[in-house]
Amino acid sequence: MKKIGLGILFSVLINTVFSQEAFYDKVFDRNIKTVLMYSENNDISLPIWDLGSSKKLTLSFDDLNTDTRDFSYTIVHCSSDWTLTDLDKSEYIDGYFDDQISEYQSSFNTTINYTHYILQLPNDYMRPMISGNYVVQVFESSNPEKILINKQFRVVERKTDIKALVRNMNQGSYFYNDQELEIVVDYFENEFYDITQNIKIEVIKNRNRFETLKPEKPDMINQKEFTYNNFTSLKLKGGNEFHHFNIKNIHHAGENIININFLNYEYHFQLLANKDRSFDDYIYKSDLNGLFKIDASQSQYPETEADYCWVYFTLNMDVPMQLGDIYIWGALSNYEFAEGNKMTYNFEQKAYEGRMLIKQGYYNYQYALLEKGKPDFTYIEGNHAQTENSYIIYVYYHDFRGGYDRLIGQIEINSKPV
Repeated sequence: MKKIGLGILFSVLINTVFSQEAFYDKVFDRNIKTVLMYSENNDISLPIWDLGSSKKLTLSFDDLNTDTRDFSYTIVHCSSDWTLTDLDKSEYIDGYFDDQISEYQSSFNTTINYTHYILQLPNDYMRPMISGNYVVQVFESSNPEKILINKQFRVVERKTDIKALVRNMNQGSYFYNDQELEIVVDYFENEFYDITQNIKIEVIKNRNRFETLKPEKPDMINQKEFTYNNFTSLKLKGGNEFHHFNIKNIHHAGENIININFLNYEYHFQLLANKDRSFDDYIYKSDLNGLFKIDASQSQYPETEADYCWVYFTLNMDVPMQLGDIYIWGALSNYEFAEGNKMTYNFEQKAYEGRMLIKQGYYNYQYALLEKGKPDFTYIEGNHAQTENSYIIYVYYHDFRGGYDRLIGQIEINSKPV
């Protein structure tokens, strides 16, 4: 009864305070690092669970606090725009409304000590009952009102067959190097009411929520087949391939590392300086489309044996930006514009500089400009139709009877021809 009572109180609090707030990935505690959520044992896979399947999702994170803390979690159900639904927890949770995270392990032989926590969903105590968008919320067990982590995941019921392709529209100009999509959705259920008006499509490029397409309606309907091919709206800039670096080895410089120092009992990696690529010719480089993978040389258990290191970024630029700020961008920054990944201009060096405390591994990153709240991912990196990008397509159906957005299909495609 204690767990259920706490869950009801927590649910009422969330519904009252955050009813119109969009729940994006967010870490509210500076000591919590490397928050990952993925499917099965693939730590760069999408956090998406097929409703009723035997597979598991894994949430993991590190706490750099010197003392081991007791963490608990709950899940909340959201609409397709990540605002909270009006559903009661009993309508989408089978089991307890909150529970403790019981699996954790201290780091081993690292200069910066941390505790590594792991949670698997669904589990014996909590299981999603319906499809749609969800957020795992982690909090200290003694203080459920203070959320420390918001992490998105999705639950899908596969009621559609989705086909999609990307056309690279190279028109010889920086401003028109777009990638245009065509999407065909074929649904094979008779339970959908007025699906033409209630279907929603979302396209996300490289898991970046700032590069998202949401076509309002199908351009062609043929029985149970919906086609979206309006190229005036169903397109995004191609952008450029990501930079990368390798800090798996703390004793030998890996790719794009020019110097390693050990100061004050911490490792410091200086990256090779980057420059403005906006007018450079396109060069293909294999990358992870902005992701990273934790790894440490000669370690079988990098999740607890990889160390935390300071990584220094340099972007050469003769003069600072008159308007806007430059940020280190990608999964390593949690796709956020925050103080921790904001760069500062060094007039003496004629360069933007920044540093981040991150775990050993292989990383992708780019530089993004934020001007008056509007991000630009091509101003510094360049824009090319040939760029290899990942596009994730989600298909939602708004169920009026249930009062929520069902996720009825999902597919991930690549812009590079096979």
